[in-house]
Amino acid sequence: MSMVFGPAERLDAAVRRIAPQVSVSLIRDEETGLTRVHVTYRNRGPLILGWDGQTYRRWTPDDGYAALLPPDPDDAARRAAEMLGARIPTTAPRP
Repeated sequence: MSMVFGPAERLDAAVRRIAPQVSVSLIRDEETGLTRVHVTYRNRGPLILGWDGQTYRRWTPDDGYAALLPPDPDDAARRAAEMLGARIPTTAPRP
C-alpha cells in the first residue's frame, strides 16, 4: 500500500507545524473522493479547506469552493489559523 502525500496532506502537515494549538484532520468526501482539511480552534470552525488544482480554497457544503487562500501550504496554514483567530507562535532568533 502506498501513501499519497498530496495537497491536502501537505496543508495538514503545515497547519500542525505552524499552529500546533489548533485541531486538524483529513476528511475524504465520499461523493467526490477528494480529501479536505478540517481545521478548528476552540469553539471556532470547522474551517474546511480543499485544493482546486491551483490553490487552496475554503469549501462549504452549500456553496462549494469560495475564498482563496495562498497556493503555498505554509502560507495557507498561516491564513487558516488567522481566519480562526489562533495565535501563530513566532520563533525568536537565538543569541
